[in-house]
Amino acid sequence: MCSSPLRVFLYVFSLAFIVPSQASGQDTKVFLELEKQLQERYSLPRDSLRLKAAMYLMAGLPNQWHYDPLVLETTGGRVRVMDINIIDAEYLAENIDYAFRAWELPWAKDLSFEDFCQYLLPYKMGNEAPERWRAAVWEEYSWVLERANEKTSPSEICRWVDASVRQWYTIHLGYNYPSDAGYLKAKEVKEGSCQGASLMILYPLRALGVCAVYDYVPQWGNRSDRHSWDALYEDGRLISFNAPETDPGKHKLEFIGMGRMLRKRPKIFRKDYMSASSIDVTAEYIPTADISIRRWVKHLGKAEMMIFDNANWRSVCEGSWKGGYAEFKDMARGVAFLPAITDKGMSRALWWPLVIERNGRLKVFRPRLRRHTVRLTAKYPEDKSNAIFPGEHYELFVWKGHWVSLGMQEAKDTVLTYRRVPVGALLWLRNLDKGVQERIFTFEKGRQIWY
Repeated sequence: MCSSPLRVFLYVFSLAFIVPSQASGQDTKVFLELEKQLQERYSLPRDSLRLKAAMYLMAGLPNQWHYDPLVLETTGGRVRVMDINIIDAEYLAENIDYAFRAWELPWAKDLSFEDFCQYLLPYKMGNEAPERWRAAVWEEYSWVLERANEKTSPSEICRWVDASVRQWYTIHLGYNYPSDAGYLKAKEVKEGSCQGASLMILYPLRALGVCAVYDYVPQWGNRSDRHSWDALYEDGRLISFNAPETDPGKHKLEFIGMGRMLRKRPKIFRKDYMSASSIDVTAEYIPTADISIRRWVKHLGKAEMMIFDNANWRSVCEGSWKGGYAEFKDMARGVAFLPAITDKGMSRALWWPLVIERNGRLKVFRPRLRRHTVRLTAKYPEDKSNAIFPGEHYELFVWKGHWVSLGMQEAKDTVLTYRRVPVGALLWLRNLDKGVQERIFTFEKGRQIWY
């Protein structure tokens, strides 16, 4: 079994309850006709499991959409199209039949029906336009099936596929297709960012019976930017990899670049077919804890947890309101968060910034009345270019519900000195002359502690 312990699987047999209330009359008519055709196709007793698989796909179908590829590629416009308007029963049946072929392969045959539905059956991996990819991918990677035997592991299949894909696909951090791209589109453009590569590799892997998933952080916990990768389940373990560059077991999620800082993961999400969105899988990767924050402000709105991205606070997850408290589940340890309320696009702090320490205790960055002198040697811990340089101009900020300036200085040497800084406060030092790498920190026991 490769199921995540956090997932709850539901069989859906009656589709009349899953047609969204906001669907047009025409969409509902198409949906019910598609349901009827699949039920007729899989009406025999021997096809009962295929019918259940069809019902699983149909249960998630009302949520599936993509951008019109013709408009996207000709004008750059983003026009949403619901998948139900372009797929038919033959398309879903072909997908189901090839998925069952994959399930019969030696390394996949012991998967439960739940795992099969979640990880092998979906006809798409994100919000890409549906493609008739199953037959093409099965044929393209037929050599894998000829090479493999009863003892071949999912990791080994992945290594072979990675090696093949590396011959035609290039990771290009500065480029990505303007929306999620299916496998056939990826074969056409031949390059993409980590997001594009992570999505693309799922097609051949799932076609070959590998229980693979697309996971990502929406924002690093201690620097700007986001990241995505893949993972596969093998012998009850989740093994990550960065396709097609690194194979399973060789991917270090928290470390990028020799001698450079660790990248912390505040929240980890997984692309999910049923919701056409993402599910929270943070606890599958790292130690977490739950946080409950009392609502001290009168304003109502969406409870969010935010991360500083070197310039602004960015939301990484939503919480839920319960009895006047905002509750946040499975939050990473060692990462500075700002609880916030967002209403009509405007966000304000719900409480002070905080961090869950490795021992599980909560540390709150609340400025105290006591003051001290701080001596600063850098604005960011990444490399020497973020040190203090004589002649350059700097400004130090302290968080007091918003950023408050503690004054500008021209550096006289490699150390900046600020007096009467509140003890316990979260600080942010900016170089006003150059650079974009800046990081929040505290000053404790005579040194900067970075978050």
